[in-house]
Amino acid sequence: MKIGELARRSNLKPSAIRFYEKAGLLSAPARKNGRRVYSSEAAERLNLIGFAKETGFSLPEIKLLLHGFPASTTAGDRWRKLATAKIAQLESSIAKAHAMEGMLRSMMKCRCVTIEQCARGLANCMKAHPARGAKRRSS
Repeated sequence: MKIGELARRSNLKPSAIRFYEKAGLLSAPARKNGRRVYSSEAAERLNLIGFAKETGFSLPEIKLLLHGFPASTTAGDRWRKLATAKIAQLESSIAKAHAMEGMLRSMMKCRCVTIEQCARGLANCMKAHPARGAKRRSS
């Protein structure tokens, strides 16, 4: 199939397909009369890349999934290794987001009159509770 058809099937722009080729995520296709001719496997590979992107994997991580393991490593083992690391990363991001939410909820209780007063209160709180960063008591 030509690049336009592959683009329609995979809901991508042709430029994205060429980018994935250049990045090493998609094998260079055969050429006929100087034009790219893709197999059905290219559409399947693009679906896999799309799934990986939607689940939070970066392009370097996707490249690792596709090419960063010995050929004998099963797809399941590849996914398990990368998913374990991605889940740990997500858990860290979620914890950080919850902490940020707590700080923002705390700030919603602020009774400072001026920004300067607030800045002094935050500085005092950070001195008293350095592990909590900018989290402060209502003043």
